[in-house]
Amino acid sequence: MTEHRMLSRRQLFKKTAIATALISTPKVLLAATEEELRIPPLLESRRGKPIFLGMESTQIKRQKNKLVEVWGFNGHYLGPTVKVRKGDFVKLNYRNNLPQLVAMNIQGLQVSSDLLGGIGRSLKPNQSWAPIVPITQNAATCYYHACSLASSAYQNYRGLVGMWLIEDNESAKSALPNKYGVNDIPLILQDLQLNSEGSQLFQQNEPHFLGERLFVNGQEAPYLNIARGWIRLRLLNASLSRAYELRFDDERDFQIIARDQGFLPEPKVVKSAWLGTGERLEILVDLNEGGNVSLIAGKKRNVIDKIGLLFDSNGELADNRILELRPEGLLAAFTHKPNYQFSDVATLPTEIAQERRFYLDSTNAMINQKRFDPRRIDVNAKQGSVERWSISVSAATGFRIQGAKFLIESENDQPTPSNELVWKDTLWITKNATILVKFDNVASNSQPFIFGSSDLMLADKGAIGLIVVQ
Repeated sequence: MTEHRMLSRRQLFKKTAIATALISTPKVLLAATEEELRIPPLLESRRGKPIFLGMESTQIKRQKNKLVEVWGFNGHYLGPTVKVRKGDFVKLNYRNNLPQLVAMNIQGLQVSSDLLGGIGRSLKPNQSWAPIVPITQNAATCYYHACSLASSAYQNYRGLVGMWLIEDNESAKSALPNKYGVNDIPLILQDLQLNSEGSQLFQQNEPHFLGERLFVNGQEAPYLNIARGWIRLRLLNASLSRAYELRFDDERDFQIIARDQGFLPEPKVVKSAWLGTGERLEILVDLNEGGNVSLIAGKKRNVIDKIGLLFDSNGELADNRILELRPEGLLAAFTHKPNYQFSDVATLPTEIAQERRFYLDSTNAMINQKRFDPRRIDVNAKQGSVERWSISVSAATGFRIQGAKFLIESENDQPTPSNELVWKDTLWITKNATILVKFDNVASNSQPFIFGSSDLMLADKGAIGLIVVQ
């Protein structure tokens, strides 16, 4: 008998044993292995207080209580949540304590390229950079992450990702849940591949990356004890290639209130929502009544589904639970839906300076049959202008743009309803989309913005282009 066949039989016996254990293990014992959700620490920039973000290696316990190396900021796996206010100047201090070049981006932040960072400003090991960043945009959920040329996927995967929240006067005074970590909960989603010790496995040369295990804030299927009432979940898809269809396992309704760079004109009531690579989503869910409920990715699974996945995962997640919410205490004093009404409602611009077409080839990591070339400027735009971009894809994938924002005019040839218009910078495209891009911020030849695939595996292989705005 060959070694390969012996190995296959061993794997079969092991998976059969696991399947038997899944059926026979009491739910109480399974629950005992779960962890409570960790909330990333909050760094607030108020009254000129600087924000320090040191990129470094650290260690965490993941499997069998063994320490494994991960990356993050300020001694934490992943980054702390940075919270800033419209109208402030943020004194930002980056320091690279890692042994390789790192370039940083704040996706969604609307500033000029010389303050944003990006591929034109790589930090060498032990190098620091301290831009003073003006915050001029309305309330939004953005995120900061590594965007180093040809290494962004690996560096994000290791943990160089954190949320960046913008508050303004209207959002602060609204009736929306806004107590960080109490009823306003940040959730950073990543799928990982781990070895038996719990260390992250990564293959640089693969066209896409789909990990078997789903983590939120660095944990697998955690729970959160939370007071009854309406709660707000801020979701960031920090996975390299995987998109998620989000729902609750009891099929309850929830409200989408914001995407990427702003609030929808009115809440949208749904039972599921799509979250592509790099996209952010804010939802409200009512926990006034009922028991525990889990946010999941995809369809709810029964025992038979789980056993089937042991034998053929077919790229699916081993466990699709994101977070179990465990409401506790008495009913909230205010059980009505939180309402909001903001003065700045997005409307489709009528003056279009230029129209462009882009075809994103996921198989060959090219845009319009070209791979990234640092000497080639792909888009020259005028500051203050609006352009119509028609984007089609060879296979469903994510698209993003730095330093600019867009409204989705149509998706798959269907116009966007006016009550769903919202400023975005990232989009999951299944076939085609038409977007109206607004260039409010300047970008020079030496410090360009980038656009292209938000699948970081494809981006590292060349599915990005350069933008200069003057």
